[in-house]
Amino acid sequence: MTAANASRAELRRERRLSFPFSGKWLVHLTLALLAVVWLVPSVGLLITSFRPRGAISDSGWWTAFASQNFTLDNYHNVLDAQGMGEAFVNSFIITVPSTLLPLLLASLAAYDFAWIRFRGRDAIFLVIIALLVVPIQTALVPALQFTNRLGLTGSYAGLWVVHTGFGLPFAIYLLRNFFATIP
Repeated sequence: MTAANASRAELRRERRLSFPFSGKWLVHLTLALLAVVWLVPSVGLLITSFRPRGAISDSGWWTAFASQNFTLDNYHNVLDAQGMGEAFVNSFIITVPSTLLPLLLASLAAYDFAWIRFRGRDAIFLVIIALLVVPIQTALVPALQFTNRLGLTGSYAGLWVVHTGFGLPFAIYLLRNFFATIP
């Protein structure tokens, strides 16, 4: 780098530093304002959820801090209404194994596809990739027939098996590509 180029670069650097709203400052300010605008409705909903029913209809959420009248009755009513608490528990019972089972099985298969050389490895992996393009709707009836034959219809285990089957191809593909990048 010549002395003239160095002095030009130094001059450009000084100009950038002398104007406070140049480049990144303007971007950061815009992003901060956008984040505030985006978060205000969510914060308002959160605050409103802790206010009593009468206060919600009488005044805006921004007046809640003046009265300091907060309650958990709204959450109690929602969880007791029409079995919503049980629905949350069911969702948890279905979601955790339906996430962990494909993750466990896919990590084992993906490691093999990434690091272990065996006969037919690429062909099997291509079949797994091909399964990604099969619409879930076309596989629902065969999946239901499969769970019927196993006697798992209407049980958590049936849902775990079906969710695992639908999630495995993508999980294997994603994890195999990740494992292949590890040196």
